Amino acid sequence: MNFNHPLHPLTVHFPIVFYLLGLALTMLYLWRGQTDYERLAYYCFMLSGVAAIVSALVGLIDQNQLPLADPRRDAVNSHITAGIALIISNAILLYMRFRWPDVLTRYRAIYLGVMLIGGLLVLTTAWLGGELVYTLGVGVK
Repeated sequence: MNFNHPLHPLTVHFPIVFYLLGLALTMLYLWRGQTDYERLAYYCFMLSGVAAIVSALVGLIDQNQLPLADPRRDAVNSHITAGIALIISNAILLYMRFRWPDVLTRYRAIYLGVMLIGGLLVLTTAWLGGELVYTLGVGVK
């Protein structure tokens, strides 16, 4: 499928923003203790997970525009690997919060650790995507 413009760059901002907003709201909850922050963070992580899946599917469609022998495919595969790891860490966060609504009391260190790993994966995936576009020219006509 070719839309004459890559669609993946149009969708990547949503999982990034929702994840980082969820992380910030969780920190606000820990600082202020207001449960609304934590509940909104949970919704942000849900939206981030959905947006990441949509972005990944669109990215896989866009990837088909690269020839199979293109040497940039190795860099694309690194980006895909980081994206899948992000989706998995986001799913773990959502599962923990759904399974244990008091996760920030019961399993705080594990939950925050997974959240921090996810934050690092967001930054890694975004950086790799930037390298694909701005250094390697993937998706640039």
